[in-house]
Amino acid sequence: MRFETPAALLGLIVLIPLALLLARAGRARDAALGRFGALAASVLPAGIPRPRRRRLAEGIALAGIALCVVALARPQFGVNARALHRTSGDIVFALDVSRSMGATDVAPSRLGAAKQAASTIARAFADDRVGLVIFGGTGFLQLPPTLDHSTFRTFLDAAASSDIPDLSTNFEALAGLLARTAAQDRGDARYTTVVLLSDGEDVEGKLERAIGLLDTAHVRVFTIGVGTPGGAPVPDRDSRGLLVPHLDWRGQPVVSHLVELNLQDIARRTGGTYVRWDGNGTVAPLISQLGQMSRRSVSSETHAQLADQYQWPLALAGLLFLVSPAAFGRREARS
Repeated sequence: MRFETPAALLGLIVLIPLALLLARAGRARDAALGRFGALAASVLPAGIPRPRRRRLAEGIALAGIALCVVALARPQFGVNARALHRTSGDIVFALDVSRSMGATDVAPSRLGAAKQAASTIARAFADDRVGLVIFGGTGFLQLPPTLDHSTFRTFLDAAASSDIPDLSTNFEALAGLLARTAAQDRGDARYTTVVLLSDGEDVEGKLERAIGLLDTAHVRVFTIGVGTPGGAPVPDRDSRGLLVPHLDWRGQPVVSHLVELNLQDIARRTGGTYVRWDGNGTVAPLISQLGQMSRRSVSSETHAQLADQYQWPLALAGLLFLVSPAAFGRREARS
C-alpha cells in the first residue's frame, strides 16, 4: 500500500493536542460534577452523559476525523489493470543534432526550435505512436515508436549534440538507419512517417543516395526547415567549456545557412511536405497531412497501477460520525 499524497497525513498530528484538550476538559467537568455530590445526581439534567460514555463518544469522533485525514492522503493498494486497444500510425521524428543546429538565427537556437516543432506535432497525435532518431554524421534510434508520449518528451528534451560522436551532417547515414528500422519493425514501412527537423546542410554531399534509400523503403518524409537563409555563426566550445565561434581550416568563423532546397527535395520525392519553422502555426499544414496517414491496429498494452481506495476510510469515518452521538447515551431521569 502507498499514499498518493502522504503529506496529508501530517494532519494526524493535530489530533494529538485535540485529544489532550478533550481529556483535560473531561477531567475538569468530572471534578466539577463530583463537588456537587448527591445534589448533582438529583438536580442536574437527565441528558448529561455518563463520563465513560462521553469518553467513548469523543474517541469515536476523533477516530472518524483521523480516517478523513487518511482518505485525503489517498491510500492506494490492489491493482487496477486496463487494456488499451488502439489503431495507430507511427511518426518517427528525425532530429538533427549536428554542430550547426546550435546556431541562434532562430530562438532559442535551431535545436531548441526543432524540439518545439516536434513537441507541437506530437501533441496533435496523442493517440499515435511516436519515436525519435537523432543524427549528425551518424544516426541513432533513441526511442522506438511508442504510445508513451511522456517518455518521448523526456528523450526529446534530453537530445543534444553531445549524444553523437560526429557533429557533421550526413543525410545518407540517416536514410540508411530509417530504412533498416522500418524493415526490421514490420517488413514494410507503410505505416511509418518521418518528420525530419534540420537546417538542411548536407556536409557529406550524398543527398541523392539518401533520397534513393528512403524511396526504396517507402518511407514518407515530411521536412521542417529550422534556421534562416541569411544564416548565423556556428558555435563551438573551447577547452574551458566556453562558447566560441567554430572555425574552418583557415581559422575563419563558420556561418551556417538554412538550405531549403535539400529539404524540399527530400519531401517532394518521398511524398511529403516541406515547411519552414516560424512558430506553431507554420506546422499546421503538415499536421493536417499527417492526419491522413495510414493506421493499423497496434498490440494491446495493459497498464497496471495501484487503485485509489480512499472511499473505504471515508465510508468508515461517516459510519463513526453516525454512531458517535448514540455512544453518549442518556442518563435515566430520576423520579
